[in-house]
Amino acid sequence: MRLDKMSPDQRARFQAHCADQNARSKFPLPIICTACEKPLADPGASSRQQQLPAGAVVIPFFAYFCSQVCADTFEHDYGIQFKRAATGKVSYE
Repeated sequence: MRLDKMSPDQRARFQAHCADQNARSKFPLPIICTACEKPLADPGASSRQQQLPAGAVVIPFFAYFCSQVCADTFEHDYGIQFKRAATGKVSYE
């Protein structure tokens, strides 16, 4: 339903639903390695801004890996191939 076609009651219920969804998403899930499930970062921690560890491999909108070895293992296990830099490492930069 379009927002401009909502009745005041429907709009109030929709806004309450959106507020509830926003409250639930304030606690993001920790980032773990897709291959070995090693924790990489916990964005929900109250400490200063979290950084990924050196050597972590990020595939945008797909996965996080703790190392190049885990990315290679994932490729081999699932028969897929990630984009690689001239050095042979997985790279989406």
